[in-house]
Amino acid sequence: MFGGGKKTSDSPIGIDVGNHTVRMIQFTRDGDRLVALAAAARQLDRDIRHENGEPYHQAVSHAVREMLSAGKFRGNRAVSCLPATGVQYKNIRLPKMPYDELASAVTWEAGERLKLSSDVMNIQFFDAGEVHQGQEIRQEVILLASPKSFIEEHIKSLQACDLELAAIDAVPAALARCIAPVTSKDEPNESVRVVIDVGHSGTKVLITRGQRICFFKLIEIGGRHMDEAIASKMELPASAASEVRKEWISGQASPETDVRIISALGPIVEDLAREVNLCLRYYSVTFRGHRPEEAIVVGGEAGNLWLWVKLCEESGLKPSADEFMASLDLTPVRHTVGGPDQWSAWAVAVGLSLRMNTTPSRKSRGAA
Repeated sequence: MFGGGKKTSDSPIGIDVGNHTVRMIQFTRDGDRLVALAAAARQLDRDIRHENGEPYHQAVSHAVREMLSAGKFRGNRAVSCLPATGVQYKNIRLPKMPYDELASAVTWEAGERLKLSSDVMNIQFFDAGEVHQGQEIRQEVILLASPKSFIEEHIKSLQACDLELAAIDAVPAALARCIAPVTSKDEPNESVRVVIDVGHSGTKVLITRGQRICFFKLIEIGGRHMDEAIASKMELPASAASEVRKEWISGQASPETDVRIISALGPIVEDLAREVNLCLRYYSVTFRGHRPEEAIVVGGEAGNLWLWVKLCEESGLKPSADEFMASLDLTPVRHTVGGPDQWSAWAVAVGLSLRMNTTPSRKSRGAA
């Protein structure tokens, strides 16, 4: 965690740094409403991903600097995140213990069992809650680990833009914070929410119960893999396949192309649905709850209606009826974020910006 920050009616600038796109958004409070002040997005070179090290961080810094100079962002306070693929996530179980002892226990477990040295890795965790293991009650913990060198480079790339980082948050925490406004005050405190976020590099599955993050998994199936499947099927370069898929999503593809794309993507969506089902089964067995039946759909690929219809058919889920981000006024930045059917791509950036209070919750230690 990186604390600090003065109280203001303006939220921090939420900076969602992904492998493919950087998105930034900021809100201000107008009475009981949160109104968007500014928003901007830049795509990174498709050949530069976080594994590339310094070129990746330079590309992020350049994109952020461009957006700050072109946008109407106020102040320099920001909350950012590492790309989800730059963090290792692992569920572990520990003996039941006071929360204050969990941090040292998680660090020890990470070093002894997972060989993740705290000298070179930043270790954080979410306390997912108590679970039954046989006759014992254990503590389910979601461990997050990322190389300290990667975090330091990320910080440097943003500080080079004259930003004051209030926190580096974790993607699961940002997603959970973003969906919190859809939870009715009249709902039971243990209401279960499922978020499926399909992005360019992978798919994130988040399950929350009340205010607690119970499950998170990164599945290595995303838009990039869909482009690769289309490229193979149609014998195209990946960049051309991406353009063909965009035309198809917008309904501009020919009937012949439509058939070939669906044929190429069918096996990928089946694999993704299988992985999502395993996530739901793990939650149901671990926490002895009913299998969730609805999912909140977010991410850069959420605009692909065929994908979601097919995924729902294969996984037995249906899209949540909740009006996603309806409590936020995005009208001032609509030219950037698009209409309600496009807002879901901004879920992580919104969740980061909504982190008004940078004090960590007692239920999580989730900054990567």
